[in-house]
Amino acid sequence: MSNKPVKTLANDSRPQSGKDLQRLANDGGLLLHYVARHGDLSIDADIAMGIARANEKMGTKYWSTEDEIQLLHCFDRLAKQVYPVTVESIKAVVPNVTDGKASFNGAARVITWYRRYTVLTLICLLAFQMFYLFGHSLTQTLVKSLPQAEFPLSQDLEANYQLLKKWNGIWMFGQEFQFNTQTNTESELEYQANLISAQSVLQMLQNYVLPLMYGLLGAFIFVLRSLLQQVRNLTYTASREVGYRLRLTLGCLAGMITGWLLKPEMGDMTLSPMALAFLAGYSIEVMFTLLDRLIDGIRRNTDTTVSSQPKTRS
Repeated sequence: MSNKPVKTLANDSRPQSGKDLQRLANDGGLLLHYVARHGDLSIDADIAMGIARANEKMGTKYWSTEDEIQLLHCFDRLAKQVYPVTVESIKAVVPNVTDGKASFNGAARVITWYRRYTVLTLICLLAFQMFYLFGHSLTQTLVKSLPQAEFPLSQDLEANYQLLKKWNGIWMFGQEFQFNTQTNTESELEYQANLISAQSVLQMLQNYVLPLMYGLLGAFIFVLRSLLQQVRNLTYTASREVGYRLRLTLGCLAGMITGWLLKPEMGDMTLSPMALAFLAGYSIEVMFTLLDRLIDGIRRNTDTTVSSQPKTRS
């Protein structure tokens, strides 16, 4: 009969439990260092003594259940004292120094990513904005002169028209309109086709593309500002990254909703719709709160109307 000791669940869990306690003691020391380095907090002597004794006794024959309970109690009190700063947030923000070299942590990589794509979004937005303004200026000049235009066009109108064709060629990838007619009205048809297509593209940019990009830029600015505050206060954690990514999507949607609700007439390019799209992307909570209130108001009015109608007797 074998005399080997029988493995039990309790015996198997002891090594893992020891690792968890060692990690807890190390995290307690990390929180103590944080408290010591910030003048607005003070170290409780009992908490510091309990964590220090745990680090000293752990792994020796003097370690007991009472020491484990004392460690858990001290760590709980310390975690409540430094909240909202946590062990996870400190590790995510404070760089790890190994052999005199600091390694990049999670917060640094996230800030670099958002900063890079914020600049990229801003550059794309400026490109689309300048493209829109240039096409809008050319289109307005030709629209005003359309009723009095005679073919062949004057030099000024011909110059504007040729520039508009080049402008259309950008989004048409170098293609031009081709007509099968061989009459004298071919040039006039081409003139009208280029003008109508330019107006359609401008309307699409004004109502959809630009509000979406302004909303996205507003969301990026909010995320960068939030990251700055959280890194400064040592409250950033990796779990916040999911919320930030979702906020970018919601910022785009909020900007597009603003473009749908506010559609100025063609040619009236004011700052208000784009500014509202930016604000909607920056503060999506306000945008969706207003939508919720609007829907609740419509629902209440509908319920009131239905309840006020006289019931017909059968």
